Amino acid sequence: MGLGGILILLLLLVSLIVFIYVLVISARGWGVLHSILLSCLFIEAWVLIVFSAGVHYRRVNATEEAHKNREAAEQALATTQQLMWGDFGTSPDALDAVVPVQGKLRRLTADRGRVWRQASLVQADQGSYQLALSARDLRPQAEEVDPLAEDPAAAAAAAGPPSSESLPVNTVVYAFAENLNEAGQPVPVYYLGEFVVKESQGGQVTLAPTLPLYADQQQRIDAGAANWTLYELLPQDSHQTFAAAGSEPSDEQIFGRMDEETIRSLFANVPADDNRQEQLVNAYLRDGQRATDSDPSDQVWVQVNVLKEYELDVDSKEVANATERGFFDALGRSIDSRLKVGEGGTVKLTPDMKGQRIILKEEVATPLIANGVLELVQRVYVRPLIDFEEAFNHHYARDHEVTESIALFQRDSEEINKANQYGQEMISFRQVEKQKLQSDVDNFQREVSVLTEAVEQASTQLSELKAQIREMYQNIQARHAELVSSRTGG
Repeated sequence: MGLGGILILLLLLVSLIVFIYVLVISARGWGVLHSILLSCLFIEAWVLIVFSAGVHYRRVNATEEAHKNREAAEQALATTQQLMWGDFGTSPDALDAVVPVQGKLRRLTADRGRVWRQASLVQADQGSYQLALSARDLRPQAEEVDPLAEDPAAAAAAAGPPSSESLPVNTVVYAFAENLNEAGQPVPVYYLGEFVVKESQGGQVTLAPTLPLYADQQQRIDAGAANWTLYELLPQDSHQTFAAAGSEPSDEQIFGRMDEETIRSLFANVPADDNRQEQLVNAYLRDGQRATDSDPSDQVWVQVNVLKEYELDVDSKEVANATERGFFDALGRSIDSRLKVGEGGTVKLTPDMKGQRIILKEEVATPLIANGVLELVQRVYVRPLIDFEEAFNHHYARDHEVTESIALFQRDSEEINKANQYGQEMISFRQVEKQKLQSDVDNFQREVSVLTEAVEQASTQLSELKAQIREMYQNIQARHAELVSSRTGG
């Protein structure tokens, strides 16, 4: 029993003693009836006091509990507001609450379309691939699971029986092989190519490549690409993709600190000839840093402060889906409704934005700086973004050209090799023929030598014979003269 209870019991004992004393003294004058009524009144008074004390005690406790609950509710509301919206006094780029993170997630996924993850490869047969879609991606597109629900998995499971209505026949998708990261989340790691849906029913789809697969893509599938991620739109390149986890944008690094380890691992297979690999890595590492005088003009943006109020028209009057016409028109205004700002389609720049980082293309900002609307803060190097779909198509066309050129060169090489072989055979034949001709020449030269000697001998003999004949002729002439002379004299 507490101190209050003890005091009440003492007060009750004292009042009872006083009451008995007063009752005994006054009983002779009042009579029995008055004494009984006075006793009842005493008892009722104390009963009323006890019940009043209990009610007061409960009221005090209830008031204290209500006050504590009100403070807890206000604290919970403030915590909920903090978790949902963050601290409004911090940088607008801080991602410390649900709404800013969801906003960034929507901006990052606005240009990717629908995604089907953890599609398991069931069968691969002669250029067609049968996939079983994951149950989490089989609900209708309009259904969304509340991220704040107590059991999002149960909400997703309540979507109904498996179906593949979200991937109808003739839909073009882009496939990636996926692996699980350290957190157990499926992450695309390798591009498998562009496919078209040939069959779609019962939660399974059959895909066929729109273009012949590269050898390394086919090898990756054959090596065991069990789980695929399918994109309705090929993911777009971005500057924040290669930023290190947890890094925040700053004036020195507009897009955050680039993750050097990841970048170098991605380009590890790039040939190091002519310093190509290092140049490519540096282009990604310098993305968002201060520009140098040697940087190309089309890769230099400028950070500016707003000095005068100015309006920019950013929304086109045209409306189209990204799968039909892309995201922007010829003037750079958004035509995809997910990218439109609405409210007239204009963005107003005011001097109140001086504390924010505003980055514009140099050719756009230069006339505004000259007119005093903007103030130059610094020149920033911005890596040109890559249109992967165009890059893959260009790569396929170039690969096809190179393959044809290689085939042509191989054919020419075979013809040249044949010609060389024929030439070697002819050379061998001519060498044998040369040896025979050389032998004939040697024999001819020997015969010529013999004939020359014979001719010389014959010439010598002829000269000697001529000399003998001449001498004989002279002798005959002399003899004849003597005969004639003798006959005449006789």
